[in-house]
Amino acid sequence: MRRWSSSSVAVRALSFAAVAHAFSPTRTFTMASRYAAHPATRVEQAKEAGPKDGPNETIRAHLFCKPATDGVSVGDCPFTHYARMALAIAGMEYIETPLAPGDKPGWHLEEHGGSMPCWSPRGLYNGEGAISDSGAIAKMALPASAADDAALGACGGLFLGIAKYLKNSDDAKDGELKAGLDAELAKLEALLFATDGPFLAGAAPGVADCSVATKLYVLLVGAGHYKNYVLDAKYPNVARYYATASSHPAFYATRYPESEMLAGWGEARGGGH
Repeated sequence: MRRWSSSSVAVRALSFAAVAHAFSPTRTFTMASRYAAHPATRVEQAKEAGPKDGPNETIRAHLFCKPATDGVSVGDCPFTHYARMALAIAGMEYIETPLAPGDKPGWHLEEHGGSMPCWSPRGLYNGEGAISDSGAIAKMALPASAADDAALGACGGLFLGIAKYLKNSDDAKDGELKAGLDAELAKLEALLFATDGPFLAGAAPGVADCSVATKLYVLLVGAGHYKNYVLDAKYPNVARYYATASSHPAFYATRYPESEMLAGWGEARGGGH
């Protein structure tokens, strides 16, 4: 990224209309659009309407995920965002399936502890081949290059640093936690300085970009709201990187609303402001 220059490091976002024109989301339809009008639960309706797991019936992949506050849309989860962005870049078709605890299939609870996101390639009721780790889902969709693996290793502590800082509501501890976050951002800044393209993977986004960009979204929106956080000027490459990554159609089309993020982190902070 050292060859890239910019007169501004302000984070820019594409309008949804522009993104919709440039990029078609990989999901075939959403649980919200298909089932919201019926009074029964989404899982009960899925039994009636399919996709099903029986012989001679089409089997579609599902991505189980946390529901939003409306109960039907995709909720706030950076790990789900990570997986969805990779699936979008790979062009994989699937059904977004927000599931409340009571709607989770038995196999999902028994074999995966109900963990989400969960990729279920054989439908709602067949757990064969299911994956309940966001990184594994992302790499299944978008195999990692050597550059991706190096970046994922270097940035392995980034989200923990973000989460500790953002969740903390004790002002006396903020300095120490901010220092830990800065150490992780410094690693990312150095990595980007040594990168030849606009993305960690090079000229086009790879699985590492899906991981890192979706975590920076949490930092800049969540900490921006709860901590008045602004990215320090000593991280110009991080700022340029996020401006580029967050404007990519796959990021924008799969992101969850900022309002959902703030509600989720507000709860994680104990309802604090």
